[in-house]
Amino acid sequence: MARWLGSGGVDQIILAVNHLSDRLKIEVGHSAADVRIVFSVEEKPLGTAGPIRLAAGFMGNDQPFLVTNGDIVSNIDVSAMLKLHKERNAEATIALVSVADPTPFGSVLTDPSGLVRKFEEKSRGSSLTNLVNAGVYVLSPRVIDSIPSGRPVSLEREVFPKIAENRRMQAWKHDGYWYDIGRISEYIRANKELLEMREFTNSGRVADKRNGSHIVQPAYLGTESRLGTGATVGPRTILSHNVIIGEGSIVRDSIIFEETEIGDRTVVEDAIVGEKVIIGKDSRIGQGSIIAGQLSIPAGSVVSPNSVLLC
Repeated sequence: MARWLGSGGVDQIILAVNHLSDRLKIEVGHSAADVRIVFSVEEKPLGTAGPIRLAAGFMGNDQPFLVTNGDIVSNIDVSAMLKLHKERNAEATIALVSVADPTPFGSVLTDPSGLVRKFEEKSRGSSLTNLVNAGVYVLSPRVIDSIPSGRPVSLEREVFPKIAENRRMQAWKHDGYWYDIGRISEYIRANKELLEMREFTNSGRVADKRNGSHIVQPAYLGTESRLGTGATVGPRTILSHNVIIGEGSIVRDSIIFEETEIGDRTVVEDAIVGEKVIIGKDSRIGQGSIIAGQLSIPAGSVVSPNSVLLC
């Protein structure tokens, strides 16, 4: 996310956090991709708008600012959004994306000029449009003053409808990729589909020909990841930083988090393995499985398909 926002001219990211905030500070640090990161900590959850008011002290009071949900992956052109926001003198500019089924999200209705007219709540029935809120906004500083303090406030239900009624909300229609990775199934889909794109595939990385290891594209190998003799990784596989794949092991259609070790002659297929997990040699990890929590799986284990193992 820092790389994406930084490419749009953002030089500071404020992370609104509450649960596990201390761990996030350690994991994320105070800079990424040359973008400064600061933390605004909520003592209690404040909804989707309350954290913006809480973080106001970290922001200037004379320039528009970006707000984005933390569980989306997209290539929305934030610099173009900001330009449109200024040109239209909008109070808020919202990114919209077209989806096949808008019912899990709710729809956003606009007029021909791109002004937002109405927010249509989630419904099981048919919708007037397939355009939904993409979770990225440009807001003018005066929006902060409209957010009540000291209680949870919803941007979507309390703040945005009023701005739309005043015809001060502009839509930006996004045509690139967009994923809501709040669900595990969507997280997996996002990773695998993005891996198919040339810009994300680790096409320059080759296996060590001396030990007969093999990388089947598309695949991505993080820095310091190592393949043992005769190991095969891919297709549609992501290894994060410092992952060790043992001799003769096969890892395909899977996402392996950082500092995880997979023992010799082990097969991992269509699975997610979290950070600092150790899987013993001669094991079989069934399709659809999730292993996390820095677990240690004994040698010779067989994990049944669709299992969830957490510490």
